[in-house]
Amino acid sequence: MNDNFLQSTLKSGLFDIGDSDDRLKWLQQSVTDLVKFLKKNYTLLPKYSLVALDPNISEKEPVLIEVEEIVTKYWKALRGKYPDMPRNIHRGVILNALMELGSEDPVAARIIYLTSTNFYPYAKLGKEKDIVNTLLTELGEIAETHAVEEWSLIEEEPKLKLGSLKINGLELGSIELDKETLKPKLLEAAKRDPGGHNPYQHPDQWGAHFASKATEGIANSFNHALKDFSKTLSPSSIEDPINKFFASFKKSLDENLKSSFASILAVERRSKLLWWKETLYSPSLKKSYREVSNPVLPILMGSDLNEQVAEITPISVDFLLRDTLLILSEKKSEKIKFKDFFDSLTKDSTKSEVTNLLPEINETEGRIGVTDFIILFLNDKVKLKDFTERTGIKQDDEVSIEDLSVAIFHDLLTTRLSSK
Repeated sequence: MNDNFLQSTLKSGLFDIGDSDDRLKWLQQSVTDLVKFLKKNYTLLPKYSLVALDPNISEKEPVLIEVEEIVTKYWKALRGKYPDMPRNIHRGVILNALMELGSEDPVAARIIYLTSTNFYPYAKLGKEKDIVNTLLTELGEIAETHAVEEWSLIEEEPKLKLGSLKINGLELGSIELDKETLKPKLLEAAKRDPGGHNPYQHPDQWGAHFASKATEGIANSFNHALKDFSKTLSPSSIEDPINKFFASFKKSLDENLKSSFASILAVERRSKLLWWKETLYSPSLKKSYREVSNPVLPILMGSDLNEQVAEITPISVDFLLRDTLLILSEKKSEKIKFKDFFDSLTKDSTKSEVTNLLPEINETEGRIGVTDFIILFLNDKVKLKDFTERTGIKQDDEVSIEDLSVAIFHDLLTTRLSSK
């Protein structure tokens, strides 16, 4: 595990374990166990990321209870020292587990980064702010590097790398006719035939006899010689080098085709997004975004963009979404309170247009992201009064329509990434 990050967590003053090496060891073991657990449950990464960033998370949060079960396997007297829920200890364990998992896997890094950056502007961070910034910076770089590789154009001309076809160690035996067998046959052929014909007085009759006997002797002699010669040849001595050569050829060809296809795909992705921005056309509703109401627009565009891109996308796609919304916005980058956004959404008669476009979610307890809350809200499963408790964001906190749409886009991407 990343002991440097754990030491930074302790130095931040987020929580105090004193000078006990045992407690440090218990925390390290807890982080290791949590990493193993999350590796098997990527769908939990968004929820754990949201909890880790919220200093005011409820003591009844299911994630904290799950983490405490892991920690108390090692630190058995935890509640003897901390009668109340030691949320900062558990958040510290989560932060370290997220850092370790994200450092190992760029997909995990992307899920953690996208989820966390959605909530970060509203997180009331204190002593842990620097370590959270370190987490987001490092995992963000990992995620972006991975995305750029996925979307990059291969400028180098593809070249097949072929080795030489060499057949080494091939030893051929010599071909030797068995003279002791061949000579008697030729002598027999030279004699008179059974009818007494000789080559002088009856050349035609004798010739047929000679040809038959001589051919038989020569053929048998050659057959035996070639049979012995073939025994000196090993099929594998020829097949193995040839198979190795063509296996290398196939590998080189596959690599070139893959890189060429990746470049074609990258061009196609860019062209598709530029066309989407240029036309301002919603492929899901089959109408112009100019015909869509303001409350529905950020939800629709975040959803539409999610449907048109791969799960791995560079940060530049976020800016494309923002710029596209700015084209349509009369009040550019103006912020609105969350409570006002939900009030306008409630009054919007066209909100049902996007309800069916968003994924279904299972209603669960505990922390959720803004997009999940919007989905539950549109399906009348939560009320506005539940917003702060479920998301950790105050109703009076403000957001621009562009940032809200990007947050929805992020959440939909993480849903796809974490379900694979």
